Amino acid sequence: MKKVLLAQPIHKSAMEFLKQHAEVVLIKEGNLDDLKKHLVDSYAVILGTSIKFTSELMDVAHQLKIISRTGVGVDNVDVKAAMQRGILVLNTPEANSLSVAEHTVTLICALAKQVVYLDDQLRNNNYGARRQYLPVDLEGKTLGLIGCGRIGVMVAQKCIAAFGMNVIAYDPLLRTAPDGIFLNESIENVFKEADFISLHIPLIKSTRNLIDEKLLSLMKPSAFLVNTARGGIVDEKALAEKLKNKEIAGAALDVFSIEPPDIDNELLTAENIILTPHTAALTQECTARVAMEAVKGVVDHIHGKIPKFVYNEEGVS
Repeated sequence: MKKVLLAQPIHKSAMEFLKQHAEVVLIKEGNLDDLKKHLVDSYAVILGTSIKFTSELMDVAHQLKIISRTGVGVDNVDVKAAMQRGILVLNTPEANSLSVAEHTVTLICALAKQVVYLDDQLRNNNYGARRQYLPVDLEGKTLGLIGCGRIGVMVAQKCIAAFGMNVIAYDPLLRTAPDGIFLNESIENVFKEADFISLHIPLIKSTRNLIDEKLLSLMKPSAFLVNTARGGIVDEKALAEKLKNKEIAGAALDVFSIEPPDIDNELLTAENIILTPHTAALTQECTARVAMEAVKGVVDHIHGKIPKFVYNEEGVS
């Protein structure tokens, strides 16, 4: 049987399915020594986000044919190096969309209603915080999407259906707007007009620190920023400064440029921000879906079938 290496535990159902088709080796998450040891004769590796899969690791993996990511993003995989070695990189672009969209909408609601702040005030015997009149209604507010793919559209649909929000978006890859969304030719205009800005783009060279001091300066003082995409998209120092000076109303982040974030990251001490530890896709249901999709791609390849989601298909012969 082909050897499949798990760089972290996966859902029990996916593990049991995989064991029916392959020899499975599970290493302790983050253990590079064990990873290198078992990569030597592994046919496939199933990878989360804790390992940076570099060209050096691929050089150890003489029999490796598949790198399967349990998620959408492949920024922790050297895709170019994989292409050069004929290694397919798989991801699971559909399995986590619903969960990430729900988490995004939850953060939007929490910001609008000041849930975290008011909870803290009540626990500290400040019942009078209710008279600060900080919460805002979502009805009629404008949601600005940066990136209008599967997750972005789901967020828009939920915000329109539940709250009657207006939705504008910037996505240079789209020529026609999805239903209910107004496409804008300028990212600057979205930052100027939106009451809530939600990021839904991959982390690539052109998007690293895309949301910088210049764009953040265009936001309304009453506007909020939400990021459930990738941490490196936002200039965290610039955002921390805007929050500290109360130049924007607040932010909510599920992702960080360094994960876990450094203890001296200024965002950790900002008062008007909600932080979650990259958990948008880690619901009980989504964890099972993502693991099964990642496993199915590997099993399909073992049996000579083309996996459903191949990220670098065009570059591998």
